[in-house]
Amino acid sequence: MKRKDRNQEGTCLQIKIQFMHNNHFFLRILARELRQILTYARLKQCFSQEKDELVIGFERQNGQDFWIKCSFGSQFSSLQFPDDFRRAGRNSVDLFSDLLLHEVQDVRVFENERAIGLYFLGEQVLVLKLFGNRSNVILFQVGEHQGQFQKRLGKDFDLTLGQLDRTIDQSFEAFQEAEGDWMALYPTLGKEGGNYLQRLGYTNQSMEGQWKLLQQTLQWLDEPQISIVETAKGISLTLFPNDGEVLYQTKDVFDALNQFYSLHYSVGEFRREKTLLMETLGKLHLKAIHYLESLEKQQVKSDSSLAYEEIGNILMAFLHLIPSGAKSVELDDFYHGGKVTIKLNPLLSGPENAENYYRKAKNFSKEIAQWEATIARKKAEIIELGTQLKGVEAAQVRRELKPYLQYLKVQQSTKQSSEELPFKQFVTSGWTIWVGKNAKNNDLLTLKYAKKFDIWLHARDVSGSHVIIRNPQQQTVPKHVIEKAAELAAHFSKRATESLCPVIVTAKKYVRKTKDLLPGQVIVDREEEVVLVRPNYWE
Repeated sequence: MKRKDRNQEGTCLQIKIQFMHNNHFFLRILARELRQILTYARLKQCFSQEKDELVIGFERQNGQDFWIKCSFGSQFSSLQFPDDFRRAGRNSVDLFSDLLLHEVQDVRVFENERAIGLYFLGEQVLVLKLFGNRSNVILFQVGEHQGQFQKRLGKDFDLTLGQLDRTIDQSFEAFQEAEGDWMALYPTLGKEGGNYLQRLGYTNQSMEGQWKLLQQTLQWLDEPQISIVETAKGISLTLFPNDGEVLYQTKDVFDALNQFYSLHYSVGEFRREKTLLMETLGKLHLKAIHYLESLEKQQVKSDSSLAYEEIGNILMAFLHLIPSGAKSVELDDFYHGGKVTIKLNPLLSGPENAENYYRKAKNFSKEIAQWEATIARKKAEIIELGTQLKGVEAAQVRRELKPYLQYLKVQQSTKQSSEELPFKQFVTSGWTIWVGKNAKNNDLLTLKYAKKFDIWLHARDVSGSHVIIRNPQQQTVPKHVIEKAAELAAHFSKRATESLCPVIVTAKKYVRKTKDLLPGQVIVDREEEVVLVRPNYWE
């Protein structure tokens, strides 16, 4: 890794960082306290028993234990210092075993960087690299990389110990040359430090006045009042006066980190999850309302089926008056009186034309029944989502959100699968549905990704997308899920503009392809079911 590139990347992250618990100046205080406690202490244990969590245990000269818990999740990373720690009896892995029983000689923070080094006898250094979602623990031997905790951070394998120090000229002459740009000399102050300087009137000062304010700020950061505050962005630890609500204050750096970690999850995560749930459920609720309104505007008159049935009866009553090959015929309307002109298919006989109208009447009946069922289902969904919204709104602690977290899991699952797979993807009632995008993509979906017990759907007798209902557990797929998938199959077909569309439903194992078929073409050996649905795009 080139030094210039690494420094630029590090500076950028430090500017963006929202939490000062991983800030260089905070770590400088932490390193100072750790040096007092850990000098001459021996590494007793180093293990991981949960993903993204490393526990380091020391035995001090006075016989007391000292624990460091490194929690390095993708969304949040922090150190903790529990008074005691019980290792699980199973599912734990020892790490950095070469360091066991080795003695700590020194602890230091690296120059202008968010990393602390624990120096052991034998020129071994265990580095706590606290770079937000790229945090890691790395072992160096004689300055060279020997191992690391987070294997997913590939760039860390190329690090050497010498690259971690970032030397910057922080003299008054350099400050003058930078024309009072504090960021050029102290990028680690970050956004909060910049805001603090501005509140002190930094911009309106002379060069000498700016330098004085900068030095006063640095002096303050040597022994600051550490505050844990709640802002609109969540729970944060700060070394500066802050407009947020102060939840906790202390001078003790270990106490500060323990309290911060606890409040982050008990308060911050609760607020974050509650906000996300309100947004997610609110969108689903509004979408359901709009869909219901759309359905109600599409209402079909209940007597439409009767009208078609009447026409069929009139044709059957006057078959002898229907000329062969006629496109229409005028007959007596014995239902309403007078005459009625009836359109005919010239390729069909009189009885066949009558049967055609009887079939339309039957289809309309099905459509009305389905429409009414969908209306009822959507109204029930709106009521349920409204109830869920009220429940989330009333929640006061994180455990009360647990019954509603499924909505976030479904949303996240959909988002992840959309990023990973080349198909259109939908989720309904916890079931995942894949939709092919084109002919070649249909082949990819059906022949490579779909499994034999997945449900395969396709609009009958027309071209369209292949649709798959994922069924890895080989369960019975609910009828309403099949109907929702069928709506998509109808929408992504040549029948998208028709009022009703027949859709083939079968297990994927009954679908095959021969070499002579074009892309997207398949042979269906068994149609297990044909459902009649209204084409509908839903999300």
